[in-house]
This record gives sequence, structure tokens and C-alpha cells, in this order.
Amino acid sequence: MNKQTNTPELRFPEFDEEWKKRKLGEVVNYKNGGSFESLVKNHGVYKLITLKSVNTEGKLCNSGKYIDDKCVETLCNDTLVMILSEQAPGLVGMTAIIPNNNEYVLNQRVAALVPKQFIDSQFLSKLINRNQKYFSVRSAGTKVKNISKGHVENFNFLSPNYTEQQKIGNFFSKLDRQIELEEEKLELLEQQKRGYIQKIFSQDLRFKDENGNSYPDWSIKKIEDISKVNKGFTPNTKNDKYWDELNENWLSIAGMTQKYLYKGNKGITEKGASKHVKVDKDTLIMSFKLTLGKLAIVKEPIYTNEAICHFVWKESNVNTEYMYYYLNSINISTFGAQAVKGVTLNNDAINSIIVKLPVIQEQNKIAYFFNKLDKLIEKQSSKVELLKQRKQGFLQKMFV
Repeated sequence: MNKQTNTPELRFPEFDEEWKKRKLGEVVNYKNGGSFESLVKNHGVYKLITLKSVNTEGKLCNSGKYIDDKCVETLCNDTLVMILSEQAPGLVGMTAIIPNNNEYVLNQRVAALVPKQFIDSQFLSKLINRNQKYFSVRSAGTKVKNISKGHVENFNFLSPNYTEQQKIGNFFSKLDRQIELEEEKLELLEQQKRGYIQKIFSQDLRFKDENGNSYPDWSIKKIEDISKVNKGFTPNTKNDKYWDELNENWLSIAGMTQKYLYKGNKGITEKGASKHVKVDKDTLIMSFKLTLGKLAIVKEPIYTNEAICHFVWKESNVNTEYMYYYLNSINISTFGAQAVKGVTLNNDAINSIIVKLPVIQEQNKIAYFFNKLDKLIEKQSSKVELLKQRKQGFLQKMFV
């Protein structure tokens, strides 16, 4: 922001007027929602705007609730709906825009902000959402925080003339649409992957060899038939001599954040490791307590905690990548037993996991296929994240 003129760092070149101070209550009409719980249906004419209708990105979401009563008041397009109760961090005060007339009805604990003349909805929604902290710090409550009408209407902000508002609002509307389209492409790729996982591991879709011939039937094995299962350990957390803050050679489930892992999320000393041996590079690991069936492949030797096991194949006819995708395709919890802290797997349960195993040549093809698909998904995901980062940069520079 240019402090002398109250203008943003980045502007469209045709505008040079100073932005003026406004109060939200002066530019919108505030309306509370009603109580429609007794009228709610799973399907209906009108979509009900609830606390689940706006996400932390300011996107309008389907609450899954509908009503049919034609006597209710519906919302007009370009109306902002604002979350008044914080059901999740970062939600109170967030807004989204109603796209069409006569489709939406406002439930309680959500407010409608109807813009008056010379205020652009897209501009206003983006401005409010980038200042969500204002509403969060002013919300009050013991179990659930709520923002009052007074605090909403007293929100002060700087805004340009209506023409510049429209241009800024239109710019972000187009950028949001671009992000939405790329997210749809990402979702389509993920749907395709889920479809291929179902078809390939049910053997509805099979690969053929280089001569176009079918591979042999798959074998049905148990984990104990193809692998030795080893488990990790946790040094005494109260002994500082066992832990090294400058190292990242020990892994807990919290550190299993992606398919390939190159380091741990904590460090232990040689004394902490005692007589334990690191998990070898390119080994498949799996969580079997608390968070069940989380899988990864370590790309550097590493120690793991006692809630993570790793597989050491007994023969060379098992492809680690294939096993990663196969075990991800099944519900590991069905092999577990109920414990105090949830479903867990003991040694017998892990060893009893059923594995459908094709010959190594077909395993290799399946692994290659899913790896290629994962790279496409990763590339598309990076594209979406880059656009979101770009949007955040513009939000910082194009508003005061």
C-alpha cells in the first residue's frame, strides 16, 4: 500500500484516484437467516445456505440440504453470504457470492450482505475474505465463536470508485474460474486413477506381454508368504541423549505425507538408535496403529517408530511399487482388531493380509502405468497450487 495516497501497490493503469474509507454497514444491507431445520430435505427446490456452504477459500459449496416451501424468501444473485459461527478455524466472516436468483435460502447463523449501489460484489467479497482475521478476533463464545451484526457492520475498509471495483472484481472472477477449471481437470485425473485401480486390481483390465499374449493368472498370497515384516521403535522421549534436533533420521506417522520419503520428521542419536537398524532405501513402509494402512516408500535409509512396519521381500518376484498401489487399493482395517484407541493390526493380522500377485512382468507394467498417472496428477496439482499462489500475490498487491 502507498501510505500517502491510500492506494494499492498494483493497479490498472487507467486509475489514479485515492481510495476512500468506507464502513461495511454503509454499503450493504445486512439480513439474518431463518430457522428451517424442520423443513430440510435431501432433495428439493431450494438449496439451503448453511455453515457448510462457504469454505476457507470463499467458494460457495453445496450443503446437501434443501427445502421445498415456496413461501420462503430466496436470495438474489450477487448477494454475499457470510459465515457467523466458526465451525472450523478460518471460517468465521468468510463470504461467498450467490450466483443465481431464486435458488438459495438462507439458514440461521449465516448472514446475507446485499450490496447497495456503487459497490461491486466480487470486489467486496475478496476484500472481506482477505481480512478474515478482523472477524475472527472479534468473534466471541465459549464452545463456538460467533461474530455479531455490529462487528460485521463496523468493518472499515478502503475502496476505489465503482469502475475500478468492477475491474478488480472481474479480474479475480476470471482468475477464480481459471483455478476452478484446473481443479476440475485434477479431479478428473483422480477419478480416472480410482477407476483404473478398481478395474486393474479386480482384473477386469489386464495388461498383455510384448507379443500381445495374456499373462498367467494371478496368484493369491498372504503377506507372510512373500515378505518378512519388521517394525520400528521409539527411544525414551524423556531422555535428551536419545534425540537430536539437528537430524531428520527418524520417522513417525505424522511424517508420512507423500509417496516417496527422503527424510524423517525427527532425529535420534546413535545412542537413541541403540542396536536398531535403519530401513533400507526403496523399502515399502506402512502404518498399522492409530492411522491404519498409510503407505510410503523410503528413498533414503531411515529409522521409523513402533507404529510403522516395513516389508522385506523374500524373493525378487515382488515389485515394491506394485505393492504400494495394491495395498492402497484395499481396506487394510478389515484385517485389524478393535483396540482401546481404535482398530490396530498385530503381527498375525499383518501377515494375514491377502495379496493378489501377478507375475513380475505384469507387476512392472501396472506399477509403471500408475507411476505415469501419478506424475500427471502431480503436475496438474502443481499447476493448481501455482495459480492459487499467484492469486494470493495479487490479493496482497491489489487491495489496501
